[in-house]
Amino acid sequence: MRYLESELKRKQRNGLSVKEGGIAAGVCAMAILSSEGVWRTLTPNELYGEVEIDDLYFMATGGGICFGGGEPLLHSDFIVRFEKIMNPLWKLTLETSLNVPLEHLQAVAPLVSQYIVDVKDIHLFIYKAYTGRDNNRVIDNLKWIKAQGLAEKTIIRLPLILEFNDEKMRQESKLMLEEMGFSTFDEFKYRVKYFD
Repeated sequence: MRYLESELKRKQRNGLSVKEGGIAAGVCAMAILSSEGVWRTLTPNELYGEVEIDDLYFMATGGGICFGGGEPLLHSDFIVRFEKIMNPLWKLTLETSLNVPLEHLQAVAPLVSQYIVDVKDIHLFIYKAYTGRDNNRVIDNLKWIKAQGLAEKTIIRLPLILEFNDEKMRQESKLMLEEMGFSTFDEFKYRVKYFD
């Protein structure tokens, strides 16, 4: 336990976020932020070399790696290659907006233990005002996840976004998502620096 605690503290000092049940290496598929604040591009083997030191911790906690930051599904081929070399007992979590072509999701779906999907807001006009894009792919990909029986592995993030939505709109989004078959939600408020 002392070893694990010291490793967690070391990871935190080195700029990696620590999460119960595993360590989320803030990885944007092929880039990692070093403790000096410099982004580096890594191959799947190099990433594995960075995180395999935590194998004991992952095994003890049932944890693994979380691909997030930016849109990791745009690098689905990297995730597939990484999964082939990692310890098969590790779990892969994917933090995504799902606003990508379906083939990226299909490529990694058999490998993912949990999805964390930031839908922003299901209302098209809110989503488009906030992101500049429509959310048709998001909705289609959510329907695909449900059809594959993966809704129970999915946490839907429903933020309050100052100046874009309100609690009533968020609850409407939640109801629509429940009707689609999703039941686990993370409701929180986006912190917007220039508004706080």
